[in-house]
Amino acid sequence: MFDTGRMVVGTDQLDPALLEQLRPVTLTGEQLLEVPEPLLPLFPWGGIQRGWSVGVAGDGAWSLALAIWAEALGVEGWVAVVGAPDLGLVSASTLGVRLDRLVVVESPPSGEWSTVVASLVESFDIVAIDPAGPIGLRDARRLSARVREQGAVLFHLDGGHSWPSALDLTLTGCSEGWEGIGRGHGFLASRRLAIDAIGRRTGRPRSTSVLLPGPGGRLAVSG
Repeated sequence: MFDTGRMVVGTDQLDPALLEQLRPVTLTGEQLLEVPEPLLPLFPWGGIQRGWSVGVAGDGAWSLALAIWAEALGVEGWVAVVGAPDLGLVSASTLGVRLDRLVVVESPPSGEWSTVVASLVESFDIVAIDPAGPIGLRDARRLSARVREQGAVLFHLDGGHSWPSALDLTLTGCSEGWEGIGRGHGFLASRRLAIDAIGRRTGRPRSTSVLLPGPGGRLAVSG
């Protein structure tokens, strides 16, 4: 089922005309989705290439994904999230994701999973997945081809553990501690997060350190 915060639609009731309206229009010079400036050291090409499969793993993985979506989608992009009922919509809003551009989809039956995801890939800029079980090699190859063809980005919220092949890029977070607590008092304010990037497209492992959340709840440069 689709949940946009205003309506819930069963996957068997998808309106092809609606999906066609949502289909991303990508020009030759718009092959990159922007990423937050603090993460640029992980993306020497300047952003996320459309057609890629990207995973997030480790500490703060889902928060990292939300922060990336906020920048990548801007004011006009759309994201569909499949099979992640615990995704925090309050956190998404705090990190800058437009909730009116985010669609939550209940996990389809295993026999329909790849078909549902393939239809979403044709209509959304980012499709985020958290599969309940491993994905077969044939389905993975077909979906990867569809992602490249449509110029979407397939976001793996499980770090790609359910995927049978290597992702184009995987970001892994490791908490380095919290800031804001004094001697026996104070509030947790900012978490320092080290992020490593590795994958088929990175060339070499890359890393950076950020505050997530930083001041004001958004992703910020680590001092």
